Amino acid sequence: MPTNVTRDYINAENRYQKARTPEEKLEALQEMLSTLPKHKGTEVLKAQIRERMKKIKKEQIQAKKRKAGHAPIIKKEGFQVAIIGFPNTGKSTLLTRLTNARPKISDYPFTTKEPEVGIMEFGGGQIQLVEMPALTERASERQRDILTLVANADGIILLADDDYQRKTIMGEFAKFGIRKPIFYASKEDVISPKKLFEFFDLIRVYTKEPGERTEKDKPVILRRGATVLDVAKDIHKDFANKLKFARVWGSSKFPGQRVEKDHVLADKDVIELHI
Repeated sequence: MPTNVTRDYINAENRYQKARTPEEKLEALQEMLSTLPKHKGTEVLKAQIRERMKKIKKEQIQAKKRKAGHAPIIKKEGFQVAIIGFPNTGKSTLLTRLTNARPKISDYPFTTKEPEVGIMEFGGGQIQLVEMPALTERASERQRDILTLVANADGIILLADDDYQRKTIMGEFAKFGIRKPIFYASKEDVISPKKLFEFFDLIRVYTKEPGERTEKDKPVILRRGATVLDVAKDIHKDFANKLKFARVWGSSKFPGQRVEKDHVLADKDVIELHI
């Protein structure tokens, strides 16, 4: 240690030695660095302090990643609804009834270890359903990876056997900041694609290229109130950035009317994007 360090530096070094948390250590190291005399004799010591700070910051980042967990990546295909609930509340059974997915079903809790994905069809449109692994108390602390996936969904189906389960999950949602339209049900309820389509207030919008026929096989699924710009964003971000105007058949005053980006669409509208 240089012999001409200041009293402030010595005090900061003592605080560093006594520090118990990464934040306390970083604060002390920062003060050591700022109070260290500026001359050639302190260059090595400066480098050592900076290296300690770099190491602590790296450890903080790694700790945050461990706490948050590593959520599996689910490719979003259109409108996505997360199916959530406590163990054995009928999540896998519901996914099997509504989609082409075949998740493992048993009487044992926590059968689903990873999210299961299926496609529900209704009126020519498709909704992506994702069954999440069972949630538990303190999910906002212990299952942040799962709640991150739920937060990215467009809607939620919450299956619960009683008020306690429902209130517990809603409490965890509040702690995690999840605010989505939620369809409440239990394993005894009969849930149909029509019910879900109407509950989430969805519309189907068909697209066509200029001079081409309308693509009727796979409409874009959006919440009611969606605009021309929302359709462009759903197709590709480049469409949204380059979009000039659109032509609409259906909710327009006359077939093929030119409309702007903020034009609100209706169910079964046909839209032609111009970039």
